Amino acid sequence: MGGFGETIEITLRLVKASLLRTGLPVPAPRDVVYSWARGTGLPGRGETYIYTGGLYQLAPYIRANVEALEALRRVGVLWRLAGRLGEAAVGRLPLHLAFRPPKREVERARRVVRSIARMVASVSPGVAYLYERDLYPGTIAYEYGLDDVFQVQAMRVAKAVKSAGAKRLVTIDPHTTRILRSVIPEYVDGFDTEVVSYLELLDEAGYQPPRLKDEAVIHDPCLYARFEGVVEQPRRLLERAGLRLKEPGRSRRLTYCCGGPIEGIMPELSKKIARVRAEELLRYSSKVLVLCPICYVNLEPQVRGRGTVIDVAEYLSGEAGASV
Repeated sequence: MGGFGETIEITLRLVKASLLRTGLPVPAPRDVVYSWARGTGLPGRGETYIYTGGLYQLAPYIRANVEALEALRRVGVLWRLAGRLGEAAVGRLPLHLAFRPPKREVERARRVVRSIARMVASVSPGVAYLYERDLYPGTIAYEYGLDDVFQVQAMRVAKAVKSAGAKRLVTIDPHTTRILRSVIPEYVDGFDTEVVSYLELLDEAGYQPPRLKDEAVIHDPCLYARFEGVVEQPRRLLERAGLRLKEPGRSRRLTYCCGGPIEGIMPELSKKIARVRAEELLRYSSKVLVLCPICYVNLEPQVRGRGTVIDVAEYLSGEAGASV
């Protein structure tokens, strides 16, 4: 296998090519971001829009992509060949067929996004959806330091939001929340659309989740806890549901990383970090509650067989836990 620097260089080239040519960070069907909304009846025009950014929907493909690239890295010749051919093929061949995740993971992600949309619609009548204009915001380019690629994607996002006439965007994951609320305004002049996390919206609106009889340990995602101030809102919502919430030793602003988003370039280090965090969380409960699809992707394999990883939306919508 090639050196560490070569491994990172090839991975970054593939990510860059994918984003520039398809707008997605990994090979996936073109409609993966918005196909979940078909049949929901969500209007396509309004002032307040749900903005998913596609991270939940893409998470299964990210996991499949990482696993496939790991296998190629073990064989140096194949890895370098993938770096040359893969970059040329991105956007021209249906590479997502080679990185196809299990159907159950794809369907689970769609269910989570649908459940969030239902909750948002219940407290914000008339909320709309961007459909084809719900673009991946270029998160991984920003987090990997690919500023030139991120600038391109940020401009695409700003144009799509402006064309929709959006005055408010309701985001559904911490990475997209941070990018739209705190990062893109630094890259795109005049991008001043209000951005609110769905957890902030639900809490402010007094959303009452279904009553639950369950317990879980909470894992705070770094971006919500350390940067965007989304900490107490999910806790208040879960308390209203009656969930017995356990706090690990490192929580809130002192939370510990799940191992992402470096799983694509440093998978072994990512797994080590995830194992440390999983061991810590499992000391408190066999049910681990996450608020981010990347946290789910990284922690679930480490918890599997000893416990369950559950998204906060599955609890708040009543799809997880035992109803009272």
